[in-house]
Amino acid sequence: MTARPPIIPRDPARSATESWEGTLARRLRTLLRAAPLFRLEAGKGHRAEDLAAHDLRALGLRAIDSAIEHMGLGHGATFDELTDALVPLILAAEPEAPVERARAIAAVVLEGLLNERARRVAFREPYTTFEAGRPVPRALSFHLLREEEAPDGRIVIRASTEGINVYAGMLEVDVEDAQAAEEAILRSQIRRGRVAQAVVTAQQTRLRSLEYEQKLLSILEAARRDVAAVDWVADVLAIIDRALDHLADRLKVERDILEAAERRLEHADPDEAAQVVELCDVLRDCLTRHLALHSRLIGANTTYLAEQDRQLFRRRPMAALPDLESAVLEPALLLRGGAVDALADALLVAHHAPEAPAVLHLPQLTALLIGPRRGSPEPERVAPQRRLEAAGAIERRFTPADRRAVDHILDGLDDAGKDLGDLLREARDGGHGQGVLDLLVLRALQAAEPLTDRGGAEPIAASSTGRALDDPDYAGDDLRVAGARG
Repeated sequence: MTARPPIIPRDPARSATESWEGTLARRLRTLLRAAPLFRLEAGKGHRAEDLAAHDLRALGLRAIDSAIEHMGLGHGATFDELTDALVPLILAAEPEAPVERARAIAAVVLEGLLNERARRVAFREPYTTFEAGRPVPRALSFHLLREEEAPDGRIVIRASTEGINVYAGMLEVDVEDAQAAEEAILRSQIRRGRVAQAVVTAQQTRLRSLEYEQKLLSILEAARRDVAAVDWVADVLAIIDRALDHLADRLKVERDILEAAERRLEHADPDEAAQVVELCDVLRDCLTRHLALHSRLIGANTTYLAEQDRQLFRRRPMAALPDLESAVLEPALLLRGGAVDALADALLVAHHAPEAPAVLHLPQLTALLIGPRRGSPEPERVAPQRRLEAAGAIERRFTPADRRAVDHILDGLDDAGKDLGDLLREARDGGHGQGVLDLLVLRALQAAEPLTDRGGAEPIAASSTGRALDDPDYAGDDLRVAGARG
């Protein structure tokens, strides 16, 4: 599930006069954007940990402030960087708290601003407006902080336009007007030598630059994702034209202010020089951002046309995709045992694309068979000359005495023969060891296998008696062993 694309504002000239209903709705939406902060503070009493010493609203505003600072220096802040910014404030309010507790409290604040409870989707605040005196229920969707992927692959947290507005505390002032007003104040402060106040105003001006950048980039991103979600000709092109004029004015004014600050640096005393250098750094950052945004807006129409061509042939779903967790998984888990079996095949067909089986392509096979041999044959390998060494004496299992004893037992057999069990008992009674018994069994098994190549005529023959062998050391069928010499 994704948040709805931002609504593209209409031309302000079309609604020069605003009714009391419009003013009420606008101010109500202004209050609602701060609701997550107040809800975070109001809900701290319901948590297991004691948070009475901390103002979560103040910590939330500091988190937004830190995210904005990192947006000014780069692409955004990581979760750990924002946590590090909150830990000193938490420890100042609760000095005896360990660092692990401070980081856990910071995580509570950040997760609240990211809307972790609703899986980090946009906050959705219901409210009621009036049209022709009649109440109309509506809902406002917005983010304060949101996670995005930076160009280097890191996951960073950035403040949204609404989050910057909440932090700036000037929700009723249009960002373009706020920029122009703050630049006029900044020019006056530099001219009167109030450098410390000018630094604060310049930082506020950079905040407005970030807010204005986020406002325009959100519109361009909505058009890039879905060209049908915006009216490019009627709305977006007009916004881009006004933005280009506004940025041209800002670039001119910022260059003038920067030149004035640099001239003052030439005659500043050592104490004032550090503040002037900081002021120049902030102004250069604003100037760089506005130049990059100006270049982005100039190529926006070409980007939109390219996206329109690409999306024109893209297949569109007939309906909105469901939330797999709430609309699919949870109902499936509530079904009785075995009820899902009837749906399993349909789910597999819906979620897995068909796979065509491999088919033999006869022309390609023929070309491979009659084509020239690929690669060069491997060179003939010459077997290395191995040096043969005399092996030591081979350890034999049966001794010559064992062999002579077994030969004596087998030579005494006649044509009628004896059972193997009887031969084993006689051998034990005669005092023969385990080697004689094992060799006697092996000779009987060899005689019972006619296909065994024994390298010569065996003087005995053996066959199964159909009875089990009655012996404490050996198991299996008993064999009838008889003399075979004729």
